[in-house]
Amino acid sequence: MNISNIAISKILRIIRLHIVLGGALAFSIGVLLAFSQGGSFQLEKILFGYATIFFGDLSSHFSNDYFDVEVDSHAENKKQFGSSRILVNNPNLRLLSRNFSIVLIVLSIVFAASNVFFLGAPTILLVVMLIANFLAWFYSAPPLRLVSRGFGEIVVAWVTGFVIPGVGYLSVKNQFDSVFLYLSIPFMLFGFILSLSLHASDRYNDKKTGKKNLIVRSNVKTIVLLIMTSWIIASLTLLIYYFFISVSSVSFGIILALLIIPLMIVAFGFARLQNNNKITSFAVSNIISLFLFNVLMIIYLILVIFSFA
Repeated sequence: MNISNIAISKILRIIRLHIVLGGALAFSIGVLLAFSQGGSFQLEKILFGYATIFFGDLSSHFSNDYFDVEVDSHAENKKQFGSSRILVNNPNLRLLSRNFSIVLIVLSIVFAASNVFFLGAPTILLVVMLIANFLAWFYSAPPLRLVSRGFGEIVVAWVTGFVIPGVGYLSVKNQFDSVFLYLSIPFMLFGFILSLSLHASDRYNDKKTGKKNLIVRSNVKTIVLLIMTSWIIASLTLLIYYFFISVSSVSFGIILALLIIPLMIVAFGFARLQNNNKITSFAVSNIISLFLFNVLMIIYLILVIFSFA
């Protein structure tokens, strides 16, 4: 197949950089958290671990746009955070997008397998990535098309809150321990909030085009209730950890404190929602808050690691 530079430049615009950046932050949290728990530094394992996540993530960008192309072709406006219209406007690139996605899935699995069989990463890393890549493909691919069956948000929550930081953790610590499993609960709740927020701004287009994700199936009040409830449960979970679970390496109290500014941003977005009834601004406030929390978490873990040095 003769692929021109113009075709490549167009199809690369499918990649959503904010999603890639979010994945890099979540993976970094997993790596740094593992170091704080006494994990050993092995650069090759970390790089192979990130390559596993990076290629798996990119694959979902191309597959989602490919399987959503018919739906997106009927959308009145370009989605703010969702699929691009590259394949809608360039139907000749659709097959290339699908093939890109398949190649990237293979690369993700190859790097995961290499990390396990050649660099000593645990087998669970490969198992997790096989499941994650399967779910990422069928997130929008028929016949499962999880996004239209009310499971898409759960998949995103598991991948962003458990898989991505988990692969980083396993690349350093070689096993899941209680600290990671404790934190994976609020992390997955944050992933659920992220999924709802990313889809919320595109609710109108998705509803008009017949996409049946959780956002479309619910009204605005229900979506807001789900998001706010998830924030509350995540915060209460960390509060319970602070009072009842003691670990020597990280402070659940400090992690809870890191949520103060992000929650203030969420509260501000919620207040604006009551005035203008526009869920998009509320969704953006959640996305900004999650990004900020990830950055603060990384800074905190770096300080913890240096305090042990």
